[in-house]
Amino acid sequence: MMLHYQRILRFAPGLADAGARRFVTEGARAIAAKGGKFFGVFKPVIGLSQNCVIVITDWPDEAAAQAHAASALHGVHDAQAVAHDLWEPTARPFPGEAPAETTGFYSYRAFDIRPENWPRFLELSRDAWDNFEGINESVVKGFWKARTPPAPGLLRVRLMAWYASLDAWERSRWWSSNARPGQEDAIRRFRERSAMLEDNEVAILTRVVA
Repeated sequence: MMLHYQRILRFAPGLADAGARRFVTEGARAIAAKGGKFFGVFKPVIGLSQNCVIVITDWPDEAAAQAHAASALHGVHDAQAVAHDLWEPTARPFPGEAPAETTGFYSYRAFDIRPENWPRFLELSRDAWDNFEGINESVVKGFWKARTPPAPGLLRVRLMAWYASLDAWERSRWWSSNARPGQEDAIRRFRERSAMLEDNEVAILTRVVA
């Protein structure tokens, strides 16, 4: 089963940009040599420290992820791990797919739900995207189940979506009074999905490219 390994690293002030560039150059070569590849390297704009870098790598199975994900740190010696986890892809990304956009912004969300609500949560999300993506300048890039629960009896779901601009993100919110017309079906499904949440958080990121 394809898995993604997510790692958040924190650098000393002023060093995150250089560290991120090393991930997409030296780190990418080291990962490829071990049979993996980068899903993406990202820097926070809103919601996380500007000194953090988010690294997501793609592996053919759990054994490879556990053995080789640290290869992404090749050439990076001045960062502290803040968090890490294995993610199991669900409806997105499609096999082998990774973000291609070099402009715009990415939402980086965590939804905490009861495991018994997962089938309906997935169904609502997948069906809403058909309407949501056709109206908004946005594409859902990943929808994962995290292997590590946030607390006993909870499941953490991770979502990443691309937006052409911060305005596009703001106008896509189901609660926004300035929401784009035509996405009423998506809004109805997102409202039902929201009622299932035990907790959620979001950050806005940009993608780092070589």
